[in-house]
This record gives sequence, structure tokens and C-alpha cells, in this order.
Amino acid sequence: MKRPSSIGRKLLLAVAVVALLPLIGSSLLGRSALRNAYQMGVNPDIERGLERGVEGYHEYILALRREAGLTADGIGRDYAVRQHTAEADREALREDLREILAARENVGALVVRDAQGEILASAELPGRMDESQRRLLSRRRPLSDDGAEVEVVLTAPLTPFEEYQRAGEVEEVFSRLVAQTAYVSSVYVWTYFAMMLLVVALAAFLGIALSRRVTRRVAYLARATRQVGRGDLSVHVPAQEQDEVAELTQAFNDMVRDLRESRERIEYLKRIGAWQEFARRLAHEIKNPLTPIQLAAQEVLARYRGDDDDYRRQLEQAVAIVTEEVATLRRLVSEFSSFAKLPEATLESADLQDFVEEVSRSIPGILESAGPNSSFADVDVRCECEPGGVPARIDAMMLKRALDNLIRNAVRAVLETHPDGGGEVLVSVRRERDWALLDVSDNGPGIPEDAAAQVFDPYYTTKSDGTGLGLAIVKKVILEHAGEVRCDRSESGGARFRIRIPLGDGT
Repeated sequence: MKRPSSIGRKLLLAVAVVALLPLIGSSLLGRSALRNAYQMGVNPDIERGLERGVEGYHEYILALRREAGLTADGIGRDYAVRQHTAEADREALREDLREILAARENVGALVVRDAQGEILASAELPGRMDESQRRLLSRRRPLSDDGAEVEVVLTAPLTPFEEYQRAGEVEEVFSRLVAQTAYVSSVYVWTYFAMMLLVVALAAFLGIALSRRVTRRVAYLARATRQVGRGDLSVHVPAQEQDEVAELTQAFNDMVRDLRESRERIEYLKRIGAWQEFARRLAHEIKNPLTPIQLAAQEVLARYRGDDDDYRRQLEQAVAIVTEEVATLRRLVSEFSSFAKLPEATLESADLQDFVEEVSRSIPGILESAGPNSSFADVDVRCECEPGGVPARIDAMMLKRALDNLIRNAVRAVLETHPDGGGEVLVSVRRERDWALLDVSDNGPGIPEDAAAQVFDPYYTTKSDGTGLGLAIVKKVILEHAGEVRCDRSESGGARFRIRIPLGDGT
């Protein structure tokens, strides 16, 4: 198992402290409170009160039983009952029993039996024999020496017996609770403690999981920072969450991207500067001998006085070739000189909508320079701008030169693909957050993906008569506008050059 990082250990310690302190405090307080509450409900005074209540009910029942015995003894000694029993006078005996029932409210029934157990007489009051309301007690007493006896069925309220039973059960349960006070409180405390430990364990698990998620992302940032320190600016740390670490990650990625773009810009400008110095020297070295070469060839032709027509024709062709190639070299020297003398941009506030409208006026000249057979009928060049204007800080002259180069290249590309018409070039301007976007797209053959990253390099060209300086000039101009330019495929399948420069205040 991987050892937690420093920040992970700190987070875990914080979670443990936050969880354990309330656990310890609540356990001690809960144990004391539970014992106090338990002892308030289960204390010796209440126990003694319950015992006295049970004893009171017990004494009451014993008193009822003693009273029942005394009542039975009294009836057994009743003279009339004993005499009528001895005489076997059933009717008189029955009347004696009824009188006794009327006189004694606690007697429910009387039965007199002879020595053989035969009932001589009986009497009862049904209202006193309701078992749902009364508790029945039966007592027998002898009436004579020959074995005759009277059965006295006495009634008593049912409630005291039930209360006695319930009081006994409560007193028994209470006694058990008193005996198990320490055990019960300990069980509750340990149960509570176990539950709180489970909460702590879950909190610790969540803390470890959360800390690892945070520390893992911080570790990614640390490794990425070391890579950037070693010069690797291709680093990108994924920001998957929506929190402060994600904001830090995004800020780090933005910083690396800005560093990468700044380094690329600086390196490109250094490379362009070296190429400009090379172009300046090359133009100087080539320009000087061009005029003598052309004059010398023309002088040779002018001084020939011979009559050999074939030789004269060959000489004229040679002079024409020299003149043509000198003109080509002069054009190259002119482009080299122009590239070498490319000034730094002086930015001023302007509206790109007005700028593009000004550029659109030079489109006829661009079409004428694209070829002797090109015209508006061959290529449809359109300019579109977002309503409301697009303010920016630009060097109008240099940016126009860059845009002219892009439009001229686009016109030449669509003329190659659509020589009989149907070529389209679209120049559009719009906003995108804090950037102004200036697109030049066409429906020409497009630029291969493997060449899209090289087209801005000086002297890289796919044309036989190209110098490879046009797009290099474009990129240098845009970089000096603190922007960027890239090449990709347009919606119509041709090439699209997208220029991004920061928005300005337009004043």
C-alpha cells in the first residue's frame, strides 16, 4: 500500500482529530448521563416503594382470606342451620341460607351437604357470582358430628388480586434492573462507543479517499512543474473536478500554454530575424552583379557585326534568356529586400470592419496580379464582418500587407482548381471572447496536414516560382500584433488561414 503524502497525512490527522474529540467527549458525557438517568429511574427509594406496595396488596389478600375463614366459621356455628340440618328440614334450611346471604354481602353462595355428600339445600345470588367482577373464595365448615357440612362461597373484588399480580411482576422486573444497573449502562455505553467508532472509521476512510484524490492531483501538478522546469512545455494536466485544485490546474495549464506560445513566438521571431539578415546579405550580393551581367550581354549583342544569321539568332536568344533570368533575380532580390526590411509593427486602435472594407478595395488589383486571365468572373472574393464592429490595435499597413498575401495565395489556389470559374474566397471578421478572428478561406485544393505546420517557415514553398516568404511575413506581422495564425481546412474543403489578435478599445 502506498504511503500517504504529507498533505494526505495532515488531512487524515485533521479528520481523525475532528472525529475523535467529539467521540471521547460524548462518550464520557453520555456514560455519565446514562448512569444518572438510569439511576434516577432505577433507584433504591422506588424499589422500596414497590416492595411496600406489593406487601400491602399481600396483606390485603391475607385479610380477605382471614375474613372469609371467619365468615365461614360463623355460618358453621349458626344454631338454626345446624338444627335444620340435623332435622333434614330442607325447606327451613333453604330459608336459613337465604337469610344469611341477605345479611352478608361478601357471601355469594351457600351449599349444605349431608354425610354422604348429598345436597340438602343451597342458595346463591347470581349478581355476586360474576367472575369477571369478583374473586371467589370457597370454605367448608362441619355442621354436625355425623359429617354434614356447609360450603361457603365468598366473593371479593377482582381488582386487588390483579393489581397484586401486576405489582409483583413490576417489582420483580425492577429488582432485576437494579441488579443490572452497571451492566445495562456499560452495554449502552459500549454500543454507543462502537457506533461512534464505526463513524470514525467511515470518516477516516472517506478522509483517506478524499485526501488521495486531492494529493494525487497535487502530485500531478508537482511532477508537471518539474517537467516545465526542465524545459518541457508540452505538459498538460487534466482538470476533471470543479474545485480549487481544478482552478489551480487550469491556471497551470494556461501558464504553460502561454509559456509555450511565448517561446514559440520568440523562437520564430529569432529565426525570422536570422532569415532577414540572410535575405539582406543575399539581396546585396545578388543585386550588385545583375546590372553588369545584363549590360554585358546586351553589349555583346550590340557589337556583333558578323553576317552569320544563325549565330545572331543564338546570340539574341541567349541575351533574351539572360535578360529574363536577370528580371527573375531582380524580383527575388526585391522580395528578399522587402522581407529583410520588414519593420516592427506600430499598433494603433482601429475597427477591423473598416479595415476589411479598405482591404476589399484592393481586391481588383490582387486579381489582376494573380494572372493574365483572372477576373471577378473567375473568382468570387467576398468580405463579411460581424455587426457592431470589431475593435483592435493594429498596424494597418503591415496587417494589410499580410492580408493581401493571404488573399493573393487563396486566389491563385482556386484558379488552379477552378480555372473555368467557380472559385470562392471568403474574408470574414468576428469576435470570439477576448479575441478578434480574421479568416481567409477558399474552396481550392487545400494544404496537406503534414505541411500545415511548415507553410509559415521562410523559403518553404510548394510552387515552382515561389520564394516561401509570403506566409513567413504574415506570421511575423501577426506575432508582432500579439496574436497567432494557423492553417487548417475550410468548410468547403480548401484552405483556411485564421488570424487571432486581441480585442482593443477601438478608440
